[in-house]
Amino acid sequence: MKKLFVSILTMLMLVSWSDGDNVTENNNHTSISSEWKEINPKEIDVNAVKMFADDWMILSAGKESDMNMMTIAWGGLGELWSKPVITVYVSTSRYTYKYMEENEYFTVTSFPKEYNDKLIYLGTVSGRNEDKVKGSGLTTEFTELGNPIYKEANLAIECKKIYSHQFDKDKIPAGQRQWYDNSKTGLHVMYVGEIVHVWKK
Repeated sequence: MKKLFVSILTMLMLVSWSDGDNVTENNNHTSISSEWKEINPKEIDVNAVKMFADDWMILSAGKESDMNMMTIAWGGLGELWSKPVITVYVSTSRYTYKYMEENEYFTVTSFPKEYNDKLIYLGTVSGRNEDKVKGSGLTTEFTELGNPIYKEANLAIECKKIYSHQFDKDKIPAGQRQWYDNSKTGLHVMYVGEIVHVWKK
């Protein structure tokens, strides 16, 4: 009888461990595809002005269970406090602002020209009203840190927030102050992110 009890107990423990392993495995984020090659931030060989102003980028923040993305045309690449950094600007009226405030990391991704229609879509609809990830038709992948990038992109930059500051309206040039008043757009917040990973195709 004692041997039977030990056998049943052992089987129950094995089932329990197995179920636990399955839960952990199912909660793992989808890893990024093998097409990506990680590079050093100093190897980013792009014209940053053109990349933002002409080609645009997608800014994303959040995790697999809750994230948002938006098209951006303002930003910069450089160095701050001896760290490679990227700087982005998000209006307080944008839905992505909430995600930038609540998350420690964000990503910035660029795309080949044939995806311009998707970037236009992401810049003209709000995540408050629809599932932009689904609507974009892009394939979301997640880094080891759990941050979103996209299989269709050709450059992905993962950043850790190290500084943020909201624009001071009194210090903005008159023309830009008028633009904010006319457009009813919330003042932008500048986010500086330390570049922790860079991948390119």
